[in-house]
Amino acid sequence: NDSPVQPRTSPFSRIFPAAILGLAALGFLVFAIQWLRDPAAMATPLGIVLTNGDATSDARAVYGGLELGLALFLFFCATNPTRRLAGLVASTLVLGGIGVSRLFGVLVVGRAVTGGTYQLLVTDLVGLVL
Repeated sequence: NDSPVQPRTSPFSRIFPAAILGLAALGFLVFAIQWLRDPAAMATPLGIVLTNGDATSDARAVYGGLELGLALFLFFCATNPTRRLAGLVASTLVLGGIGVSRLFGVLVVGRAVTGGTYQLLVTDLVGLVL
């Protein structure tokens, strides 16, 4: 037999990446649905006021649509072992980018932010670590 020896992998090492991707996808999907369903309810606790139809439509597209697309991509990656690394990298980079940007905003804002921002920051960082 001339085939290279394949390393043995535990069931945990095969299932864990798919589970993490599924969890991340579910999180993005939940936020996407909330932003698509009622963007004003999502924006208001953060002090964001959607003043007209353009603002509401844009909030749905950017927050709802982007998170929906990412959720679908992560689900797609979770279903195939050859795509899981790409999904994990994408999830890490997106959550890292959001978390670093949110932390930067907190540090430079010049006035206090609400607990909602800190809650989102913790969520970003926990997702990044996983």
